[in-house]
Amino acid sequence: MKSKFILGLGISLGVLSACEKNDNFDVKFDAVGDIYVRCQKIDNEIKYAPVYIAYSNIYMSEAEVAFSDHKSPVITLIKVGENAVRFTSTPAVDDYSTNDINNGDYEFNLVSTESDSLKVTDKLLEERIDPIEITKFDYDAEKHEIDIAWNMVENRDIYHITIATEIDGRTVFSSERLNENKLILKETSLGWDSNYTMKAGTTYTVSVSAYKFENSNQQSGYHINQESVEYREIEW
Repeated sequence: MKSKFILGLGISLGVLSACEKNDNFDVKFDAVGDIYVRCQKIDNEIKYAPVYIAYSNIYMSEAEVAFSDHKSPVITLIKVGENAVRFTSTPAVDDYSTNDINNGDYEFNLVSTESDSLKVTDKLLEERIDPIEITKFDYDAEKHEIDIAWNMVENRDIYHITIATEIDGRTVFSSERLNENKLILKETSLGWDSNYTMKAGTTYTVSVSAYKFENSNQQSGYHINQESVEYREIEW
């Protein structure tokens, strides 16, 4: 079976079609690694942190990444879900710095649950976009309706909005790719996770992001170069 790349920036950020080896066919281990810069304005300063993601077409047991200078520390990625085709490392608040992230090649070492090994490389490019800043955020708790607007970010490729159980938690709403810098989000909007029931009294995180891809003409959900993001919280 040939691996197939599916767009779904979640953006689902993109996944490879996943399947297990069985007696009928043999699947060659295939994967993608992505390093990108997450940028926020924190305490009136522009701060940066790296995000690492590995996607595969069969389950993985291990995933690591390091900058290719062979001096930088090895980062261990954490699997998403019990049987994982996605491993990630996302930043905590203390991981952000006013220092930008090193551009260049990042080398991913991946191991499948079938003990196959794979090395893949992703290049972080120099181009950066400005932080995104929310200019309007009105939440009607009775209607569960959010009226959001944000600044225009020059040279971005798309805007995108998610609602999650927490920052980098389970995504319960994922918008389409947006070109305008505003959105009215309703319970009837497309993009809600039909397998998740929103819980009254629960706090959720709304992320408003601008994305710059490595190649603006090939906006796959994999090769992101930068995400500029701002967060808000709502109580359902």
